[in-house]
Amino acid sequence: MLLVFGELFAELSEADDGRLEVAWGGPLLRQARAARARGARVRVLGRVGRDGYGRAIKRIGQESGLEWVLQEDGDHPTGLLLHDPVPTAYRAADAQLEPPSDGFFEGGRLLHAGSWVFGLDPARTTASEIFREGLRRGLVLSLDLRAARWAFRAPPDEVLRPFLPLGYMKVDDEATEALGMRPGELVQWAGQVVFFTGGEVHLMSLFDERRWPLPAGAGPDEVYGRFLAGVTAGREPEAALEQALEAADDEEVTHDEA
Repeated sequence: MLLVFGELFAELSEADDGRLEVAWGGPLLRQARAARARGARVRVLGRVGRDGYGRAIKRIGQESGLEWVLQEDGDHPTGLLLHDPVPTAYRAADAQLEPPSDGFFEGGRLLHAGSWVFGLDPARTTASEIFREGLRRGLVLSLDLRAARWAFRAPPDEVLRPFLPLGYMKVDDEATEALGMRPGELVQWAGQVVFFTGGEVHLMSLFDERRWPLPAGAGPDEVYGRFLAGVTAGREPEAALEQALEAADDEEVTHDEA
């Protein structure tokens, strides 16, 4: 089973015609839904407000077949990410994440987190406790490293140091630029780094690097979610990523034929 935890929020952006568009849940939920669509059993821990945004996120997860461990916060609204004109995050309920019961870990094989949950307390302390418990239980750790100056209050390497090297990590140009790091340096942080850049996806380890073209229209979150489904099922990382990209390519062909 794939266990996922971290920040859940509503993404707001302005469409070309001036209307406000809303994407529910954020990257972490997209990854979880993609993994579930590839047949993985997925359990998701997150925290939302008792508001319309939170109810919509809960409904979408249920419709996608996710196993929710969803905390509903009566004091803080669901977090928001405003894309225009400059991306700005309003951390709210997601930054108040509380530790789950032991049942969250039952049956888990791979534990995947969004990096923003490590940015602010009390969620940062909770996230560290969850990762520590995952290690104690022998789970493989994965992280979506989405770093921005307004997302972290401490250097990510300091926060993550007790858990390094991770099993897997997703990263892109924006994150490496914000961190001031070269992608290859991240192999010190994770055994397998999946790096999305310039229409390509790279699979990097300490001893090897392979690259593939990213299928037109394929989203990195969807590809990484499918990749996590593959490695959770026991596939080698290279095979899991190749199958994730093939699935994205098939999906694009289906859309074109339609």
